[in-house]
Amino acid sequence: MTEKRKAETIAEQIRHPQSKIVMMWYVLIGLSLSLAGVAGLQFFYLVYMERIDREHKKRIHELERHTKYLANRLNEAEQKISEQDNVLESIFDDFTEEEEEEIWADVIEDR
Repeated sequence: MTEKRKAETIAEQIRHPQSKIVMMWYVLIGLSLSLAGVAGLQFFYLVYMERIDREHKKRIHELERHTKYLANRLNEAEQKISEQDNVLESIFDDFTEEEEEEIWADVIEDR
């Protein structure tokens, strides 16, 4: 077969309706493979998002535990401060009472 004859047979095959059906099959196979690829990509993205969701929930749980710990420390600090305020008030009240008595004593002595 010569080159010219081969070219003619290829041209005839392209014009032939059967070759169009074969070409359509190749197009459909390519399309189905690309759709399968997209579905696989979506699947792995879903798996990735679920993993991220689990990590976020784990982090939220850790933050809630730490918040409880800090709330307990805050309550303890507030109790210590109120105890120290009570002690300071009692000392200050005793100090001001003694000072007032001395002032009255000075006023009485001056008269």
